[in-house]
Formats: sequence, structure tokens, C-alpha cells
Amino acid sequence: MSVEEDRVELAELEEGWMGAMQARDAEALERLVAPGFRFTALHLAPEPMSREQWMGAALGGYRISSFAYESMDIDVFGDTAVIHARYSQMATYDGVNLSNAFRLTDIWSRRDGHWQVVARHSSVLT
Repeated sequence: MSVEEDRVELAELEEGWMGAMQARDAEALERLVAPGFRFTALHLAPEPMSREQWMGAALGGYRISSFAYESMDIDVFGDTAVIHARYSQMATYDGVNLSNAFRLTDIWSRRDGHWQVVARHSSVLT
């Protein structure tokens, strides 16, 4: 597969990941989110969330009513990819408004021929 084909696939996976989160599709999230995944968002918690904590929030009280990727730059380094994106959402977590624009950095790894996200860092854009 060429780097350009990887970029196209990763852009689709990135959108699909948030779509699965919005739809609360546990099967898709299990497939997309790698074991050992970490989510860092200092605006939410001082320490990174584990995969288990993130999945619990994603399938629990976190609700996305709409989302959009406003920009996405994808760098592929063999079986590792880094996605730098500007992302916005209308969302709540247990009734708390989390609607905002964010700068995301996502790390994807190709394992056994399939891409999985291994880390996300999120910063609020003010």
C-alpha cells in the first residue's frame, strides 16, 4: 500500500472512530482502539486516561451530538502514523457541556495489517 493510500484509509478511520463514538458502537470501538491506548486531555484530567477509562466514558456518559474535522494532516512512517487535526464537537459528559474546538494529535499503529489508534492528545482551542 502506498503512503497516499494509507493517508486516505487513515482519514476514513479517524472519521469512523468519532462516528463510532457518536453512535456508541462498542464493536467498532473495540476494533479501532488499541490495547494500551492512552488519552491525554489536561482540560479534563491531570493524568492520561487508560483505554478502559476512555471506553467507559465513550460508552457511558459522553454524548456527541455533532462533530467535524476542520483540518487533518496525516504523516505516515511505515506502520506508524501521526494525525494532527483541528476538530470541533457539540457534546456533553454526564450533563457537562464539552462543546468546543480542539487541536488533536492522534497516533495510529498498523498491527497485523490493520490500523489502530494507540494515543490521543487533545487541547482546547480558545
